[in-house]
Amino acid sequence: MIDTVINKHVKHFGHQPTAQYFSPASLLVLGDMSDVLKGKVLTFALNKGLFAAVHPREDHHLSVVLDFHEKPVSFTIDLSNPLTDDSSIYQRLIVSILRKLQYEGYRVKKGLNISVTASKSLPKNLGFHAAYETLFMLVFVKQNQLKLSDSKQARYAYEAEKSLGELSSNIAHQFTCYFAKKHHFLLLDTKTMTHENIPYQSTNLPGLMIFVNRPKFILNADIVERLKAIQKATEAIKQIRAITALTDLTFTDFNRLKKHIKPQHRAYAEHVMFEQERIEQAVEFLKDQDYIMFTDTLEQSQNSLKHLYGISNQYYEDILKQMYDVNTIGARIGNIGYEQIIIAYFEKDRVPKNFDAFRKHFYAHYKKDLDIQPIVTGDHLTAIKK
Repeated sequence: MIDTVINKHVKHFGHQPTAQYFSPASLLVLGDMSDVLKGKVLTFALNKGLFAAVHPREDHHLSVVLDFHEKPVSFTIDLSNPLTDDSSIYQRLIVSILRKLQYEGYRVKKGLNISVTASKSLPKNLGFHAAYETLFMLVFVKQNQLKLSDSKQARYAYEAEKSLGELSSNIAHQFTCYFAKKHHFLLLDTKTMTHENIPYQSTNLPGLMIFVNRPKFILNADIVERLKAIQKATEAIKQIRAITALTDLTFTDFNRLKKHIKPQHRAYAEHVMFEQERIEQAVEFLKDQDYIMFTDTLEQSQNSLKHLYGISNQYYEDILKQMYDVNTIGARIGNIGYEQIIIAYFEKDRVPKNFDAFRKHFYAHYKKDLDIQPIVTGDHLTAIKK
């Protein structure tokens, strides 16, 4: 892949790159919206992601070519006055990162030619913005020799996205880009911003990602509505208990106090609180290599998404049913907010070899193709040495 990255850079700029970087796509397994509650999130990085090739310019401009669309997208940013015409989310994200670094006292002044290429078959719903943001953050830090810890880089990348005023990804995606390890899940505590890598034997827990190829059935406005409901639930509890977030409560206390939350807000709060308990259980099962019980927490979470959080419809239920018909031991809608994916795990050597019948059934009912890929975990972002 790196040869392709270099060749594309030479094609666009007529010059060999002096450095190459990689940032992985990420997949949130358990803990949707947990950052709102200052809770825990379970995620991992994939072996797919975004690559950047760079070489210096003599002026103080960034010349950027994004070569992951049907046609490359290019734009230039003046580092002395980073502005955007608001025509591209990709340009706005870079400018937001530059402004965040400037606000924190870090100067990005080295002119660069930057080309960005994506891994083959990389869907944009796998923490795509986080991979993009952290990739450029890494480029700016390395090329300008900024002394900035990985944790701060991840947090600044998230805050840069959030400052745009649009629905931002869960902060776990940015931390996954920086701290994930191959053959590990990443457990992030968004209250303390500490993390732990949880090893697992991927050969004993093979999985599939099913990209369902349909427009989002949950709009950003729907997600914002859920977030507001959780915040209102928190405010209700604050009237009777001094807390900063619902996760300050024990599960026993939450069950005792949830009667003070309005019914229209309570189910959302119950989902994200009980999700914390499921994450704790899932981590223990992973450490014990009890993968059957681990996948049982996925099934419980999916049921909670459906009945408490209102995340599902017949389209997704059909896919989940088809997965259980081919002997999955646990399946769940993944990446809520980037929700066009289902993850499914199988017992060792039990992953189906052929999905032709499944694809035909799906196309006959929905006139859509399914993209089914194996889950292959990857490492954190890095400067590539060739």
